Amino acid sequence: MWRIPDPPANETERVAALVACNILDTPREERFDRLSWLAQRFYGADLAFIGFINADTQWLKSVTSSAIGVSIERRSSICQLIVASGEPLVVSDLRTDERFEGHPALPQLSLRFYAGVPLIVPPGLVIGSLCIMRHEPGVPEGFDIRVLQKLAAIAVDEIELRSLNFDLTRLTRIDALTGLGNRRCFDEEIERARLRCQRMGTPLTLMMADIDQFKELNDLAGHRSGDEVLRRIGAIFASVPLRPDDVAVRYGGEEFAFIVSGIGASDAVGIAERILETVQAAGLQHPTRGALTLSVGIASQPGNDIDIEQLLSEADAALYEAKRSGRNRIVASDSQWRGPPAAPQSLAQPKA
Repeated sequence: MWRIPDPPANETERVAALVACNILDTPREERFDRLSWLAQRFYGADLAFIGFINADTQWLKSVTSSAIGVSIERRSSICQLIVASGEPLVVSDLRTDERFEGHPALPQLSLRFYAGVPLIVPPGLVIGSLCIMRHEPGVPEGFDIRVLQKLAAIAVDEIELRSLNFDLTRLTRIDALTGLGNRRCFDEEIERARLRCQRMGTPLTLMMADIDQFKELNDLAGHRSGDEVLRRIGAIFASVPLRPDDVAVRYGGEEFAFIVSGIGASDAVGIAERILETVQAAGLQHPTRGALTLSVGIASQPGNDIDIEQLLSEADAALYEAKRSGRNRIVASDSQWRGPPAAPQSLAQPKA
């Protein structure tokens, strides 16, 4: 009878190690696709995949068939048994093995043979699995799990190499003046946010913020003063409490972007208000406006229909409307249609 296994004793450390790998919701990579392809070919399997399991989801970094989804709830995952035990798992026939009687996924699953091995990172933490599956039941003649274990070890080496490369390139994702992410960081993180929101079925929201009449500040107070304002704004944005997956970047010039996952445009207005209030409290000065202010445009798309170029276009249109209608305000558009950007639908000024 199917029973959801208890998490391992090191569950907290295990999930933390997976997060530290910085691999969840990243695009497919040849280094991992190559390993799943080799596993499928070597064993003559119908499917092979490399998956990672966090607190509630199994997410596939690499899978050899488009017929299987990229994520599944952990409680419905077969691979969670590998996480729980830390040991390989071989099942001759998922339909007849009494351990899986009543498993919620089996009625829709035509694959019957299963073999999987853990992906283990130091110090002995299982963050996922490398698995193969076949439609035909029964352990193949001469089956040797050790090959799958060797491929899993290579996968772990690739994870560690990937983390090292990410650390080496981290500085190339940082804007030197403001300390925030730069345009490269934006391009990488918004794609990652798109994948995350698609997996979770939640909205992706983009907030574009622009310093009001920054050119005047540069022209009248000098570029050194302009740079100092940008540095101060970067520090302010870094201090605004955001959720772990939210990202603030300098998009270019005096324009900044906030990538916000999991909430719609109307809910993001509250975050924008906090940002404007924090800037207001900092007391930064503008030579003609008195207090330095920002304008913010917000756009959102549902998780099942994300077009990043369209999202950027809608956020830009909302920002333009904030500028056109007087500056120092927030314009949020909940448009979800395709075509030319819709007229923004709500207008809010920051709280006093």
